[in-house]
Amino acid sequence: MSKPVNADPVEELARFREEWKREVQQRLNAGPTPATPRQGPPPNARTRQLQLSELDYDIPEDTSSGTATPHPHPGPSSETISGSPTLPATSGYFNASSNVIPVGVRHALVIYKRAVEHEQSGELDKALALYRQAFRMEPNVDRAYHTQELLASISVAQTQGVSSVKPGEDVASVDALGKTLQLATIKSGAEHGGVTGTLASLIEGFPPDLIFEPEDEALPIFFNLLPEELIVLIIRRLDHTSIERFAAVSRKARVLTLDPSIWRELVVLSYRPPQMPSLDSMVPVIAEYHSDFRRVYLEHPRIRYDGVFIAVCFYVRPGLSENSWVNISHLITYHRYLRFFPDGKVLSLLANEETSPAQLIHTLKPSLRKKGLFIGTWQLSGTVVTISNLIDASGRFPIPPIPGNRDFARYSFSMILSLRSRPIGRWNKLDLTAYNSVDIENGNTTPLGLRHERPYWFSKVKSFPAF
Repeated sequence: MSKPVNADPVEELARFREEWKREVQQRLNAGPTPATPRQGPPPNARTRQLQLSELDYDIPEDTSSGTATPHPHPGPSSETISGSPTLPATSGYFNASSNVIPVGVRHALVIYKRAVEHEQSGELDKALALYRQAFRMEPNVDRAYHTQELLASISVAQTQGVSSVKPGEDVASVDALGKTLQLATIKSGAEHGGVTGTLASLIEGFPPDLIFEPEDEALPIFFNLLPEELIVLIIRRLDHTSIERFAAVSRKARVLTLDPSIWRELVVLSYRPPQMPSLDSMVPVIAEYHSDFRRVYLEHPRIRYDGVFIAVCFYVRPGLSENSWVNISHLITYHRYLRFFPDGKVLSLLANEETSPAQLIHTLKPSLRKKGLFIGTWQLSGTVVTISNLIDASGRFPIPPIPGNRDFARYSFSMILSLRSRPIGRWNKLDLTAYNSVDIENGNTTPLGLRHERPYWFSKVKSFPAF
């Protein structure tokens, strides 16, 4: 005989919910289970501080009596312990309900840091004893320490960048570099800066009295009515591409665009950290080019900010076919983007062919959060561009990385590129020479393959500032 089937499941569900609510209400009314009464008064903040201050003692084992004798040892106070940063969840130090480091691990970290300080100061016996004590408290304390230190360094680099010029100090830095360039000009023997190379020999053949000549002789030329000083001031408001285009108009325009003040200002605005290690490092560069600021700007390596470097990468992947006589191949295309900023930050984006570069370029800002986006820092040394601390900025992890956050990037990336100029003065090509993965937890570096990578080519964007 079969069991009767409930004809009204809604009634059964309502009855189950009522029983469940009554059971929960009974548990709430019963209150927490009474704990065993403690001996003595409840611990206050002072008692807790004294308990934590026990970490300031080393407790070596006494083999003769089998007891442990505390010995005072200088170290951090309880405030330092309670205020120590937390660690990532992947290190295994989090419980299921909180992202705070357990007290035992925090104590072990304090002792381990103290051991590192003793080792650095040459007190190896004390360092060894503290290392043993820390590892007895937490076997993986070394991994926790290295993860904490590496995340802290990346956080500082991402927050401050590598630029030593603050936004509020632009005028002061320009004045300082201007004085530096004047000193370099005097040392090089050119009092006001000059023109060197093939262009200098070409200028020597120009007649002394140059004027703007019209294409149609019947039309007047109003440029001839303007003072040369005023025309130079107008030229100084142009970018270097527009200046060179204007110089191709006539010989008079060519001579006016060679005014040292035009190119000196471009050099001052462009060659600042992280383009150069310091402002003073420009002195030997100016002397090398004999104070020809135009040649310095065109021939000395620099990273451009007024656009994006784009690499179009592709590879062929075999496909599947129902006919054995037919072979199908897929051409996979993807793009890599690099945008550099004057404060030392760089954006690296990997995107597939579904989104065109015209749609992506104008969204490349530090506030962007997109799959395949990484934010890091960059430096230029000669023609070598070093990009480090590339952290995932897709939105899954905080930027900059916060030590102790439950969601943090386990890996960062670094790139080494070679900067080239095709043709001269554009500095528009980056060749990727090395691409590495860095394990944040232990600092291990793993080289990555570069099978399908292509060089980056510069693409100018009008809305991006040049400096």
